[in-house]
Amino acid sequence: MLDDSVMRRNDALHRMMRFARVIVADGEVSDAEAEGFRAWIESHPEVRGLQPVDEIVGILDNFLVDGSLSEEDRAELIVILARFGG
Repeated sequence: MLDDSVMRRNDALHRMMRFARVIVADGEVSDAEAEGFRAWIESHPEVRGLQPVDEIVGILDNFLVDGSLSEEDRAELIVILARFGG
């Protein structure tokens, strides 16, 4: 039987994947969406330490260092979030 921490992590990962799908559904990623996604991850520490999540966090940190995304950043982020969201 899975313990509560594993179940919480799995549930959070599924919610994160749905969030990623919603963000890329319109083919664009706004600064607010990227910042909101980053904040969501920060508020759900149970998903940290997993390779796809930590990779996304690193990318978001790099992209949002100056407070906004370049067009190139947005295009790359769409691909990454679409791949993660399935």
